[in-house]
Amino acid sequence: MEDDTAVRDVVIRMLSENGFGVLSAEDGYDALFVLAEHHVDLLLADIVMAGIDGVQLARQVKLMRPGLKVLFTTGYAQKARERDAMRYGKVLFKPLREAEVIREVEAVLAA
Repeated sequence: MEDDTAVRDVVIRMLSENGFGVLSAEDGYDALFVLAEHHVDLLLADIVMAGIDGVQLARQVKLMRPGLKVLFTTGYAQKARERDAMRYGKVLFKPLREAEVIREVEAVLAA
């Protein structure tokens, strides 16, 4: 879940080309709908988004699915601390590099 279309498209491509099935959403509200309708193993969400931010999204989704694994992305370390993101999942800092994204997704899924 990334609100920047260009970044979202790159991450979808990265994950898809590395064998992961991907469902995408344009914003947090859309993500709630997608997550209510589909089983997923991992929520990958940007922390800073308009409307529902990534931490609010994770908090709401964890009420429905407490075991859902979460991996956040952000370009703002301070925002990750302010919003207590680490309480809900691991944080990757932008700029995102393909090898790091794949490694972290695999590690979170394996945990």
